[in-house]
Amino acid sequence: MHEFPCSGKVDTQYLMHALEGGGRGICIVACPKGECHLAQGNYRAEIRIRSVQRLLGEIGVEPERAVLVHCAPSDPPERLKELVDRTVAELCLLGDSSIRAVG
Repeated sequence: MHEFPCSGKVDTQYLMHALEGGGRGICIVACPKGECHLAQGNYRAEIRIRSVQRLLGEIGVEPERAVLVHCAPSDPPERLKELVDRTVAELCLLGDSSIRAVG
């Protein structure tokens, strides 16, 4: 089993920075609701993804470029791969993002 940082540690600023750097979208993987081992990390990640979606909508960019998926640490690795592969495919269908940092 692999260990990853808690999804609740992700910061809205860094998510937006990923898009400004040319990313087509963001996919955050969190534990299922009610199963976070670090209190409410998955809840915090959901709030941050919603904040990014709101910001994207405000600037005229598709909010669906920010996605939160849930996968339990006890799930088979194939489940995580399937979730991420499907999300990446959906993000790729959106095409390039219009967000680009100038500089």
